[in-house]
Amino acid sequence: MKQVSRAKERVEKPLTVRPALSRAAVQFVEKHPNEVTGIVANALEAAALEAGLVPLKVRALPEALRRLVVPRDSNSGEGRVLSISEAAELLEVTRVTIYAWIGSNRLLAWRATRRGVLIPAEQVIGAGEVVPGMAQVLAVIPEPEAAWDFLDEESAFIDPESPVRPIDALRQGKVNAVVAAAHSFLEAFS
Repeated sequence: MKQVSRAKERVEKPLTVRPALSRAAVQFVEKHPNEVTGIVANALEAAALEAGLVPLKVRALPEALRRLVVPRDSNSGEGRVLSISEAAELLEVTRVTIYAWIGSNRLLAWRATRRGVLIPAEQVIGAGEVVPGMAQVLAVIPEPEAAWDFLDEESAFIDPESPVRPIDALRQGKVNAVVAAAHSFLEAFS
């Protein structure tokens, strides 16, 4: 009887394995605490995509992880960058087509060291459609990251009375105005 009562007294707790962060990761978190939530959200999304799971916004997430997922406005790609696979899915074309569009400057993209090729989502209009004029802008500003910086910032070069972002002007079909603004932008900052 004593053995049975001892067994009842001894309750085993489930083994919980908590992965530890590397020293570099800990230092990054200490230096950039506000960026951690976005990084974890991106990692969760990437893991879900790789695993072929339904997008995270549809899946039921454990309560502890819900606060880490950053909601996005589905109608706006503002500030969002896509991978080759995400761009192919959004544009409803193959990855090979995405690489060809990047090569022909129809689509603006650049290579990031660890994240691969980055494609700003705002240049996607719909299935098979990207903003017009990207090749002309890249002819003036051939460095893709610099070209995107120009396109993403409000510019008085297009309309001095009402500054607008050049990417928005391209969406409206004002290719010539944006190309002229790109020339003015380069002259002003050269």
